[in-house]
Amino acid sequence: MRKVCLIHFSAALCCAALLSVIYTVFGLYPFGGKTLSWCDMSQQVIPLLMEMKEVFTGKAGWFLNMQNAGGMSFWGVFFFFLASPLHLSVLFVEKADIYLLVNVLVLIKLSLAASTASIFFRHETPSLELPAHLALCIGYGLCGYGLMYYQNLVWLDILYLFPLTMLGFVKLMEKGRVCLLAVCFALNIVFNYYLSYMLLLGMIIFGTVFIFRCATKERRGELAGKLGFGAIAALLATAVVWLPSLLQCLSSARTGGGVVQSVQSGRMFTKMGTTLPILLCTIGAVAPLFVPSRSAKTGAIWLCWGITVLPILLEPVNKLWHMGSYQAFPVRYGYMPVFLGLWYLALSLSSLPESSKHRPKWLALILLLPAMLGVYILYTHFEEISSYTSTLWVSDKGFLYLSVFWLACLAVLLVVCFAHTRGCSRRFGSRALLALVLLQSIVQVPAFIGSAANVPSNSLSVLSAPPIDDDSLYRVKQDSKFCHVNLLGGMGYPTLNHYTSLTDARYLAVMKKLGYSSYWMETSGCCGTLVSDILMSNKYVIDGSLNWTPTGSGGLGYIVPAGALPENLELGDRIQLQNELCKRITGQPLFTRYEPVEGLPLEQNGKIALEEGVFRYQIQVGQRETLYFDAFDCISTNLREAINDGFSIKVNGEEVAENYPTQRCNGIFRLGSFENETVTVEVAVKKRMRVCSFGVWGLKDTKPLTDSLVNAELRYDKGRIAGSVEAQEGQVLFLSVPQYSGMKVQVNGRVVHPKQVLDCFMEIPLSTGRSEIIVSYIPAGLLPGAAISASTIVLLVLCRLFCKKRLAVKLKATWYRCAPVLLGLGFGIAIMAVYLFPVIVWIAGAI
Repeated sequence: MRKVCLIHFSAALCCAALLSVIYTVFGLYPFGGKTLSWCDMSQQVIPLLMEMKEVFTGKAGWFLNMQNAGGMSFWGVFFFFLASPLHLSVLFVEKADIYLLVNVLVLIKLSLAASTASIFFRHETPSLELPAHLALCIGYGLCGYGLMYYQNLVWLDILYLFPLTMLGFVKLMEKGRVCLLAVCFALNIVFNYYLSYMLLLGMIIFGTVFIFRCATKERRGELAGKLGFGAIAALLATAVVWLPSLLQCLSSARTGGGVVQSVQSGRMFTKMGTTLPILLCTIGAVAPLFVPSRSAKTGAIWLCWGITVLPILLEPVNKLWHMGSYQAFPVRYGYMPVFLGLWYLALSLSSLPESSKHRPKWLALILLLPAMLGVYILYTHFEEISSYTSTLWVSDKGFLYLSVFWLACLAVLLVVCFAHTRGCSRRFGSRALLALVLLQSIVQVPAFIGSAANVPSNSLSVLSAPPIDDDSLYRVKQDSKFCHVNLLGGMGYPTLNHYTSLTDARYLAVMKKLGYSSYWMETSGCCGTLVSDILMSNKYVIDGSLNWTPTGSGGLGYIVPAGALPENLELGDRIQLQNELCKRITGQPLFTRYEPVEGLPLEQNGKIALEEGVFRYQIQVGQRETLYFDAFDCISTNLREAINDGFSIKVNGEEVAENYPTQRCNGIFRLGSFENETVTVEVAVKKRMRVCSFGVWGLKDTKPLTDSLVNAELRYDKGRIAGSVEAQEGQVLFLSVPQYSGMKVQVNGRVVHPKQVLDCFMEIPLSTGRSEIIVSYIPAGLLPGAAISASTIVLLVLCRLFCKKRLAVKLKATWYRCAPVLLGLGFGIAIMAVYLFPVIVWIAGAI
């Protein structure tokens, strides 16, 4: 037992040692001061880990979390990005040190993947030589999935869980035991419910193939029944996790597009320069292409491998594996074919006899070919092969150089396999295989991890900004997007900002209508106007010099006349919309629209038609006035809008925006504040466009608005908003917190039903005089999910206690008779829906 444990530890140690060497070379913590954080890890994971620290220390709420999107549930966010026990380590470090902690977490998780792979391969191929065993484990721990997707930190938990899941699958096939498989499947759901869809799809495929190809007819009913029982039990036991999270996902802006449209707008073949490296970074994973199958078991693995490799090549199928669409990380199920390929190779190697102790010297010499190629591309073409860490896609040149290296590695692999069949010593061949895997890792880890090394000086400086001395309930914003939008929430401040796949569709649309900058699933407090900042309670704004400036806004919650705010916001001129809100609240408009002295926008069917040219404004400014420009066409979640880069803007001859709008700035653009001067604004239109909002406006004074909005005395504590409100007859409380199903509002202890205003916010009825307000939130689906989970656990215990009773035996027998048919039906539906349907849809769209 001790020897076996030592083998598993050795697999993890080898992986950790190799990573440590690369960390040292590139100055990555703990062997230097740099972080490997980039892309989603910097934009989402690390700021959300900071927020998780706030939640676990009681400073923020699980359900009504004010640090995100004006107030949203953190439950779905946690189980989408953060639900790993290893992430609890953030509780013991400062927020700024999380940028370094993630280096250690990546090293631990990749090493754990090698260790769990060792547990599986030791069970499956106990006679395999130790070097070959370590080669398989390291090849899995440092596979392309781990090297390219580590930015999404919790995805690595799925990587190290999968070998244990497959061990549970093997135990089911061999001994009829389903417990380990069910537990691992449940853990997968808890760690990341989104990726669990792919695992469920994989289990339907693997279960069908293995049961109908490898099991005797007499055992098929039992195996299919236990597989189905384990999967259903895991799903129901974890309903408290995935049910509220799924409902939150379904209300997000991510689900707005259709599957058919997504498939038809794509291509037939994937961008193989970025998809194939997931497989080729572990060259042993392609063994099923070249090594013949020797048993029914390897035949089943070969078929499963082929089915999971196909979506890596065909884009319509790939999109359905991703539930219809994706923006990046195009092979999120990639650990499956990698593991299946290594499993196939392990069984093939272990089945070869030890025929001699012959150690051909030429086998060692042939390793020089990929070694020399690896050194060459590392030193002469490192920029090309590391292009992924700057663009999220492997460049054509980078893929070309890596492909040459992989072909050399493949040649060595084939020679090793051939030498095994021609009398080569198994031990000598396994050492050659280990050398090949180490060689691959030495080239690929620097390209995909080492090249990401950086010092996040900008984020660290933002984290060091002086705290605001104000204990009221308010929001903060950036004056421009000089840091990631989730970072302010990570610092502990309530914000309108949010960037995850769970951004609510209604909220995203409102932010666009109010003139705040947003794109894809990202919303922020950037742009907007002083009026929108006051309405949304953006009390302080931080600039690039890390100075906090008050905006003139009050705290969150205003006393307003009932009916002053409309239920819905019309899509159109965004500054005119704010002017109308001002008129409803104060009785007077606060913005002044300026007409161009040169150029004339044309209105056509409710849209403004713009041709290439220049619009020139000359504005006589007396008292201090802030000028704004806006151009906006539609609400969408596109990464790039048609209107983008359509304008350049000059103020008094100085260019203030070379390109507008952009991903970083697409809200209402602040031209500046002026006093006692003539201001010349030139807006150059670079292409023909049709927009719904266009023009220059001025705002002189917001005092009428602030005087009309009486602040409520609200506080945020332990995940709820509470406070006292003094109201006159006919007044209500406007709370700019999105209203979700599950929100509970109490006024003087009595539950009231808020009216929805401004598309998604709340207007709370008040009694005349002083009222005590409490706003709490339990996400939709949480209580039913908890009830389902608890009931399932109770039922599982009862099933265990009474499994031998006559009724239980009859039910089990009936289930076992039906299960193979249901599994076959599920497999057929999966193949039709995920493999055939999208290809047919794509072909139909291409005709």
